[in-house]
Amino acid sequence: MNRRIILCVLFGAVATAATVPLAASADRDHRLVIGVRVSFVNSSHADGTFAACCAVNDNGTAQADVTAFTVKGDTGTFKAVETFVGSEGTFKLALHGTTGPLSSPRHIARGGWRVLNGTGAYADLAGEGKFTALTDETDGTLTAINTGNAES
Repeated sequence: MNRRIILCVLFGAVATAATVPLAASADRDHRLVIGVRVSFVNSSHADGTFAACCAVNDNGTAQADVTAFTVKGDTGTFKAVETFVGSEGTFKLALHGTTGPLSSPRHIARGGWRVLNGTGAYADLAGEGKFTALTDETDGTLTAINTGNAES
């Protein structure tokens, strides 16, 4: 009887060990990391490039359009739409966050994003996450990393 219990426990441990890597691999498939580098052409529009990994595996052009900006003290609260055009299609993210200190020529933005819509391979893309960005007002550039999860 003890031998059966030991075999069952051993079989259960082997089965668990075999499924953990599969589950971890499935999680990695849904990760979305987007590196973005844009230059502002005016106070509400920027153009540049992006590269994305995992749930979206593409690169191409990027645009950012600030749709709302409110200043309170040395911090700004904003909403924006990022548009990414890659070789497999287009997708848009809605962003909301804060940035500051506005008194500095370089400030940090943090917030969240969600997928708005997409075309081509990204027509059914859905997901959300967080971002961190550095705005350098001395040259008008913004460098960001968006991380989260998405799936089609």
